[in-house]
Amino acid sequence: MERAGIDGLFVMKPANLAYLTGDGRPCALGLLTRAPRCIVAVPASDLQAVRRTSAATDIRVFRSEEEMFHGFRDVLREQGLSEATIAVEKNFFDAALFEVFTAHILPKARIVAAAPILSRLRMLKEPEEVECLRAAARVADEGMAAAVQAVRAGVRETDVAGEAERAMRRAGAEGWASATYVASGWRSAMAHGPASLKAIETGDAVQVHLAPIASGYTVDLCRTILVGKVSADVTKAADAYVEAQRRGIAAATPGAPLTGIDTAMASALDSAGFGEAFLRPVFHGVGLEHEEAPIPGGHAVIHGEEKIERVMAGMVLAIGNCGIYRDDFGARLEDIVWVTESGPVSLTHHPKVLRVADR
Repeated sequence: MERAGIDGLFVMKPANLAYLTGDGRPCALGLLTRAPRCIVAVPASDLQAVRRTSAATDIRVFRSEEEMFHGFRDVLREQGLSEATIAVEKNFFDAALFEVFTAHILPKARIVAAAPILSRLRMLKEPEEVECLRAAARVADEGMAAAVQAVRAGVRETDVAGEAERAMRRAGAEGWASATYVASGWRSAMAHGPASLKAIETGDAVQVHLAPIASGYTVDLCRTILVGKVSADVTKAADAYVEAQRRGIAAATPGAPLTGIDTAMASALDSAGFGEAFLRPVFHGVGLEHEEAPIPGGHAVIHGEEKIERVMAGMVLAIGNCGIYRDDFGARLEDIVWVTESGPVSLTHHPKVLRVADR
């Protein structure tokens, strides 16, 4: 905090509360001070549960939204921070809530953005976090195996999603960071394709994207499955993306430019004739959130994050996002990669080239 020039750090985002205190329930507030003090306010009904899971040194309760916010104003006064420099999650509040918050709780404080501070902390994973991500990756692999087994002509996308989700629950999934995507045929040309009632057909490319949460951490895994006899263009695109992703992963070495991941993939796809159909960004960080630092350049600005220039050991990246998209099909491949001192290590392991017979 001293290095960041702040006197207090105010958090409401569940992922940040989880990282700082061990408990990331919604409808809770947290304040960290230089003292050091870690104060959280939670619904009165949750007090006993929070005592079991939170590392906070001071747990307060509230019984209404008004009491939640006004009570925290009193906490700031109590700690002598009413006119201090407080870091706030500007990228988490909506405009109306931020206006109310600053006017009624921090009217005299100097407010700065918390996102760059918290992103730096969360971006490089501790060994325990890597193990949680490894566990989530195993869950994703189980889900993908079930999805591939379910894919065949005549089966609805929702049925494939259901099989994948059932397998992931059995493997330890606590939930999903995003909807399970199963997009076949013309629907695979969408960057975001939650499963629909469309039936899979012979000749379809089927994109399956999974984002399970396990041990509080989330990963991405995406595969493109080719059903029966597909067009030469679809086959070429799927194979080209496998090679492009391989090069992108190889570029994720400590000290290398983060943009080098994009450059490596773009170069491969240009050479294969798919440069104009290539959608970015090609990577993002994963952890307690589905998308977190490091986030590429312009996207970092949109998310209120700090722009990170170099690959660093300890990063865990999803590489392969977003894919190749033509008018009538798409091809995508995404895996989780842990950057170690000696180079990139894949945490997801499901086979990349997937072709199923028209059963």
